[in-house]
Amino acid sequence: MLFCQYRYLAVEYLLVAVLSCCSSMRVNEQLDISSTHYLDIPHADIVARIDLTEWETNPESQCYLTFLKGRVWCKVADFFMDFLGASAGLDAKAQNRGLLQAVDDYCADAQLDKNERQQVYSYCNEQLQAGEEIEVAALSQELPPLGEKTFHAFSEEQDYELEEGFPADRSTLRQLTKFAGSGGGLTINFDAMLLGERIFWDPTTDTLTIKATPPNLRDQLQRRLSSGDK
Repeated sequence: MLFCQYRYLAVEYLLVAVLSCCSSMRVNEQLDISSTHYLDIPHADIVARIDLTEWETNPESQCYLTFLKGRVWCKVADFFMDFLGASAGLDAKAQNRGLLQAVDDYCADAQLDKNERQQVYSYCNEQLQAGEEIEVAALSQELPPLGEKTFHAFSEEQDYELEEGFPADRSTLRQLTKFAGSGGGLTINFDAMLLGERIFWDPTTDTLTIKATPPNLRDQLQRRLSSGDK
């Protein structure tokens, strides 16, 4: 069990983590082999980070406690939350999904092209890489206004229940630039920019039409057809 209090960019944090120990072998300069033990940090499943500065300066905040949810999270979530004396607050995934819906609706109403979605993704990804929250007011500056209405005003008017700021979720934000899905032995992944240009979806028949298939896929298909002819 690790408790670590540290300061980063003038912010005080408390890290709480359960780390497992692994065994391995090592070879020294004399080529002697011996056993060693190390902390398996890359596969840590139970980790929480508390922003002590945010907690003390803004008690009403719902964004000062961050979790790393690993494979065992569903089994230990309640116990770990009880241990920390915490309760569920802001749902970052739900906020990100709401943001995507708001962006889709806004772009449709404003008749914006696909490049505007790329601008949204660029801003959100920069925030993610910097460890900062997505600020709806700042994001609004990346999109042209809808008449006299900004994206910020649009999202408040339509009641998407977005907080002024919330953590970025990588897997959800990918949907701004990618479409992906799998099931029934089929896996499809393509850039959102291709929809309506090289890839077309017919909702009536639920079919995708792909024009100009990738060369490596085309080569595999041609070789399979040639072998079948023989």
